[in-house]
Amino acid sequence: MQKRWVRHFCPNLTLNLYRGWRRNGLKTWFQANKKTILLTLPASLLTLLTLYSIFQGLVFSFRDGWNEYWTMEAYTTLFSHPAFWDSLRFSLSVTMVSTVIALVAGTALAKVFYTYLARFHWKWLAWLPMLFPHFVAAYLIMVFFSQSGWIASLTYQLGLITDPAEFLILTNDQRGAGLILAYVWKEIPFVMLMMLPVFYEMDHRLKDAVTTLGGGSFRRFWDVEWKYIQPAMLEISVILFAFIIGAFEVPYLIGATYPQMLPVLSYNWFYGGDWGMRPSAFALIALLTLCILVFYYFLSRRIRRLRERMWGSV
Repeated sequence: MQKRWVRHFCPNLTLNLYRGWRRNGLKTWFQANKKTILLTLPASLLTLLTLYSIFQGLVFSFRDGWNEYWTMEAYTTLFSHPAFWDSLRFSLSVTMVSTVIALVAGTALAKVFYTYLARFHWKWLAWLPMLFPHFVAAYLIMVFFSQSGWIASLTYQLGLITDPAEFLILTNDQRGAGLILAYVWKEIPFVMLMMLPVFYEMDHRLKDAVTTLGGGSFRRFWDVEWKYIQPAMLEISVILFAFIIGAFEVPYLIGATYPQMLPVLSYNWFYGGDWGMRPSAFALIALLTLCILVFYYFLSRRIRRLRERMWGSV
């Protein structure tokens, strides 16, 4: 069980260090891996800090609001609170829609432009949105798509609407349209960046073979490309899902007052006037983290089986 946990949740470099320590002993292992230890030290410290924060949040979720005794009240309050269920449905809908759109659009753009991006020097334009933080993307969404933004003013000047207030509400809306726009704009270049190496390493002679046998574009995609890109798409979907559902700054800036994304709801509970809701804020984040880890664990097994099947059939 211990080795299985290490294999699923540790990078290859850390796994090699772990195996060497088990095989050679602590002192010998340390002398032989000094350079590697120094290189992995920042990542290890960051990982320990993250694990400590998660552990502390989990502990406080089982304490009362004044940290005096152990109790399960935080979880009973959480599951009985209507705001939690509304925020959960809202967060899942925004996250899944943003993830699917970014994943499909980014993969399609990588498929169309990978030959051009490999030859020309202007491919840095594809990564330009990644230079801006997410809160800058949220601000730009407000500048362009709010009812007092540039597009509303332009449609008013063109006579398409009689008042800027008639412009479609896309920011701070209960449908999450502004959130989806911000995340899609930011994550499509990320998906392209992750998918381009897949298309570069793909054996394109297999597509030529399918064409020679009479297959069309759909058969080339389904029989060849899909087997290559499916594991990568699943990995990217985990990254996008975990990031979007756990992000704070974008929904805090352009999200609706109600319902709120789960991190914003937890933040408001923690810093609100009711100290009795603080354990529920910790419980919410603890459950969210646990669900993401479980989701990643089972999906990583699926990804590994797909890669083994792919390389076995190539």
